[in-house]
Amino acid sequence: MDSKLSNIVTYFLYALMFVSVILVILFYFGKVVPGTEDTNFEEPVITKTILLWAGILIGLTAILSLVFPIINIVTNPKAAKGTLFTVLGAALLIFIAWMLASNAVLDMPHYEGKDNVPSTLKLAGTGLFTTYILAGLAVLTILYSEISKYFK
Repeated sequence: MDSKLSNIVTYFLYALMFVSVILVILFYFGKVVPGTEDTNFEEPVITKTILLWAGILIGLTAILSLVFPIINIVTNPKAAKGTLFTVLGAALLIFIAWMLASNAVLDMPHYEGKDNVPSTLKLAGTGLFTTYILAGLAVLTILYSEISKYFK
């Protein structure tokens, strides 16, 4: 990355950090909502603003985490092969988790909610199985890296 672009990025990051620090200082040392003073539910006036700022930072992070890999693939086509294998592997993992997940409606006495439907249960099960598979792969990777040290 050339130095001019690097300087721009650095100043932009410092500006984001400066705004974040000011908001945190105002959150902890600023005024509170009238009526909540000296209670367990004391709420800073700036709570909505700091939550909005957090949302902006999350959105910016999400956008940049999608844009920069695309730029990298366009500028370095050989990297596309590795990225393609990673995306296909993730898609295969999610597909396997989706196949393992059940969409059977749960028998829950006295539950009147609207979330006990097959589509929601299938998505929740897919998320759980994906998490279980990734956790298992992480444990196996740790074990492999530790055991392979003894055979080198």
